[in-house]
Amino acid sequence: MSRSSPSLRALSRDMDRRTNLYSIAAAAASVSVLALAQPADASVVITNTNIPITAKGISIDLNKDGVTDLKFKYVRSPGASSLHSFLNVQPIAGNAVVADGGYASALARSAKIGPSAHFGPTTGDNSLLEEKLSSFYGCKLYGKWGGNHPNKFVGVKFKIKGAIHYGWIRVTITSSTTPGVAISGTVTEYGYETIANKLVLAGLASNNAADVDPQAKKQDVGPSLGALALGSDGLVLWRREESAAAA
Repeated sequence: MSRSSPSLRALSRDMDRRTNLYSIAAAAASVSVLALAQPADASVVITNTNIPITAKGISIDLNKDGVTDLKFKYVRSPGASSLHSFLNVQPIAGNAVVADGGYASALARSAKIGPSAHFGPTTGDNSLLEEKLSSFYGCKLYGKWGGNHPNKFVGVKFKIKGAIHYGWIRVTITSSTTPGVAISGTVTEYGYETIANKLVLAGLASNNAADVDPQAKKQDVGPSLGALALGSDGLVLWRREESAAAA
C-alpha cells in the first residue's frame, strides 16, 4: 500500500483548514445579511421641501395620501396703535401637535415623539410664535420659536386609515424685536413613521441611536470573506490594505 508523501499530507491539511475558515466566514456573513435586512429601523419616510408660510396658508400632507394633516398660516392684524402677528399651526381631522398652553413646542433634533409626548388639543390653532408691537410696550415675542434656530421641529400625531402615526415637521423661523421687521417661517422638511403607534425621533430617518449624528462613519466590517478564507496569510493582506487606506 502506498503512503502519501509528507508534502501531500501538509497540502491536504492546509486545504481543510482553509475550507473550514471559509465556511465560518460564510456563515457569519449570512447572519450579517439577515441583520441588515430587518426593516424595523428603516420605516421613516422623509420629504425635503421649501414652503414659505403665507397669509393664505399652506397645507401639509405627511404621507401623501391626498388628505391634509396640518395647516400653517401667517396672520397679521394691524391696529391704530399696535400690530399683532402670528405664525400658527392647525391640526386637521382630529390630529394634534406637541404643545403646551396653546404654543407649539420647538423640539430639538432627535427629540422623542410618541405616545408619551404632550400633545395639544385636536382643534384650534397652536402658535409657533407671536409678535406684539405697540407704541407703548415696544416689540415683544411670545412662544417657543424665537431665536432664529434653523433646526427646530413640530411634533405631530396623525391618523392613517384610523391608526395613529407619529411624525415631525422642520420649520425655520426668522424673528426680530426690531419694530417694522415682520416674523416669517418656512417649512423645510417633514417625516413620519410608517409603523402605527411607533415613536419617531425628530429629524431622523429612524429610531436608531446611531443615526443621531448624520455624519457618523460606517462601522469597520473587518476582513473580507476571501481574506478569512486565506487564513493567516489573508489577515496579513487585510492589515496591509487597512494601513494603506488609513495613510
